[in-house]
Amino acid sequence: MKKQLLVWAVLLMVSGIYGQSEKSIQGHQTPMMGWASWNHFRVHINEQIIRAQTDAMVATGMKAVGYTYINIDDGFFGGRDAAGNIKSHPLRFPGGMGALVAYIHSKGLKAGTYSDAGINTCGSYWDKDSIGIGMGLYGHERQDLEQMLNKWRFDFIKVDWCGGEWLGLDEQTRYTEIGRLIKAIKPQAVYNVCRWKFPGKWVANVANSWRVSGDIREQFAAIAKIIDLNADLWPWCGPGHVNDMDMLQVGRGMSFEEDKAHFSMWCMLNSPLLAGNDLTKMSKETLGILTNKELIAINQDPLVYQARRLRDDGDQEVWARPLKHTMSGEIAVALFNRAEQKARIKFHPDSLSIDAKKGYTMRDLWNKKSYARTTDKEQSFEVPGHGVVVLRIKGTSLPYNVFQYK
Repeated sequence: MKKQLLVWAVLLMVSGIYGQSEKSIQGHQTPMMGWASWNHFRVHINEQIIRAQTDAMVATGMKAVGYTYINIDDGFFGGRDAAGNIKSHPLRFPGGMGALVAYIHSKGLKAGTYSDAGINTCGSYWDKDSIGIGMGLYGHERQDLEQMLNKWRFDFIKVDWCGGEWLGLDEQTRYTEIGRLIKAIKPQAVYNVCRWKFPGKWVANVANSWRVSGDIREQFAAIAKIIDLNADLWPWCGPGHVNDMDMLQVGRGMSFEEDKAHFSMWCMLNSPLLAGNDLTKMSKETLGILTNKELIAINQDPLVYQARRLRDDGDQEVWARPLKHTMSGEIAVALFNRAEQKARIKFHPDSLSIDAKKGYTMRDLWNKKSYARTTDKEQSFEVPGHGVVVLRIKGTSLPYNVFQYK
């Protein structure tokens, strides 16, 4: 009896940790899913492109599996009017932002926008998009947020840091101030802090997501680096607040196995799933990766428990996370191979919270293969170079298991 009471006390403790975020942060409780313009188009966006991506999200079936947001990143600005109100670019967006957001909403989707914590946007300098000069929130905070969130009716806002850094602003003070304004103006709006590194534990009570790295590149080494940057940040992830590993590069030049590994680890580590490719020109392989329902179910699991690296043998790693709750007996496991050559990766279910002697089943989420119930104490899988094997395991949880403590 004492043992049962202790287990329940631990469960209540863990539930309390995760429950705190639901009270403090509005918006999405699981990681957001959608598409963002930056990776593929950068500042070279226009109304036709955004409408085409919106239509493609519906036509390809991505909306049907959970992709919801169409995020318009830097590049839409057209200066300010005499009253200081932001205008969209008259040639790139002749219909105006309000009408474009209404079109996105008409498709049953949500719309995201972009700004900067300082005076100027990142694209104004790095992409020579001079119209981005003066388009940041600094000095226009309430005015801009009212326009973007209420008048134009955007549902999400990403706030970059180039302008904030150039002004020498304090990031905690600045992002907290912006977050409070967003909550006051539109409490249900989703807020992303784009600081290019983990800002600090304070951010979990300020934003729904925050970048943990610099901009992602379509290279396996860049993917692996971001995974490492996020590996120890799992304590700050929970319902309503997640570590953002940046937009997906699936379908933008890496190999099929690399794309699968990339998508898998973003799902395992609870990153937002924001496709960064051209949705109108996807291969069947790319679409198949982005719409793998069983991987998406891991990313959208309501516990929002970020996977942890529980075994590290150099280039071969074992990552795992509980599903539903920490004593459910259901876990997701990723066998991640950083080497260029294929390798065999082993793991012991007992080390991942599953009581092997009581029996368990496994399902390979990429090969769609289910394994018969077994009591084997060790499992071994061959993993492709730069690849991954992802398993969903069902059994009985060990008491006092590794997932019960923050």
